[in-house]
Amino acid sequence: MRRTTQYTEFGLWLHMELVKRNLTSREFSELAGLNFRVLSDVMTGRNKSHKDEIKEVLKRYDKELETA
Repeated sequence: MRRTTQYTEFGLWLHMELVKRNLTSREFSELAGLNFRVLSDVMTGRNKSHKDEIKEVLKRYDKELETA
């Protein structure tokens, strides 16, 4: 049986942002320097920290794409 993931509002937002950028959660966790499990916990609400850091990594990623 497949487990379903219950994302928080932030988790849903982040998931959509990753889809827009064609990034997987694992790829993004490596870019952000976060353990994949930590990123998953943030997206599901088990970890309430790292949100600002995640937003900053997305901004940096977008800037890098613009200059490439």
